[in-house]
Amino acid sequence: MNRHPLLTTSFIALSASLLLAGNCLAGDDYDVKAYGPKSDIIWDYPIKATFQHEVHTVDAGLECSSCHDELFSMQRGTAVNSKNFTMKAMAEGQFCGACHDGDTAFSTDSNCMSCHGTAEEPIIWEQPTKAAFSHNLHVEEFSLECSSCHSGTFAMKKGAATANNDFTMASFKDGKYCGSCHNGDDAFDSSTQCESCHFPPTEKIVFNKPVKSVVFDHDIHVVQQEISCESCHKDVFAMDKGTVEAEESVLPEDPEAKREHLVSLHNKYCGTCHDSSQAFGYLTKCTVCHIGVKGFNKIDGGGEKAEAGHSKGGH
Repeated sequence: MNRHPLLTTSFIALSASLLLAGNCLAGDDYDVKAYGPKSDIIWDYPIKATFQHEVHTVDAGLECSSCHDELFSMQRGTAVNSKNFTMKAMAEGQFCGACHDGDTAFSTDSNCMSCHGTAEEPIIWEQPTKAAFSHNLHVEEFSLECSSCHSGTFAMKKGAATANNDFTMASFKDGKYCGSCHNGDDAFDSSTQCESCHFPPTEKIVFNKPVKSVVFDHDIHVVQQEISCESCHKDVFAMDKGTVEAEESVLPEDPEAKREHLVSLHNKYCGTCHDSSQAFGYLTKCTVCHIGVKGFNKIDGGGEKAEAGHSKGGH
């Protein structure tokens, strides 16, 4: 009979702990002193990049002395603080470029994702109009290389495209920027599938010219009815703010002439679909769009800008 059950239990627990520790040590044969830090080194400046010692020492068989201290100081942050830790310097054979020259190892202007990965969050431009771009979609889903766009189509510098003042749909049509691929052959034409990159307005648009207090809701047409942007833009409505308001706003005095003028406006714009065939006719359900002064005040929050064009929703 065991007279010391507590001692026995303690001995078993200690044995188990030592066994687990031994197994962990046996399974972890990575020698930090020989191979360098096991965790990734991540730089956020001048651009996010990742370096793995294990890939270079264990996999490629390099010695620590291959890079330290001649190429990289053994002091953290020295490369970045030198202000010369750039792709240009690497192309000239400095830092990573001493080996990544296209002969010893892949060139620094190729295999970009090996160090930089892909941006998980989309790039969003606000000018000249709001648009989004997803690196992940193009690189991972469509298997494009970074070199497919950089640096021939887009410079590898944030804001470079918009700074040129020609980052426009007209330039895309001429084959520049996104239009170099989005030409209707390599990828969908840049003048189609607008919602792939752009954001339709979420607020109602209220026009006060050429007729007062006419409301339009993109959400009803694009989201609910699943109508594409190009169904109306650019043939019916130009993608340019103020185009509709520029129409003649002074109605003729003669009732018949006034009627013909309004009919021509309807046929030119909303009436292209609202013809009682594709959608309800413009001569019916008038108050769906023509909301009157009370309706405008309700949307605009007081109607103080009733004569200043459409509301803050923009167009």
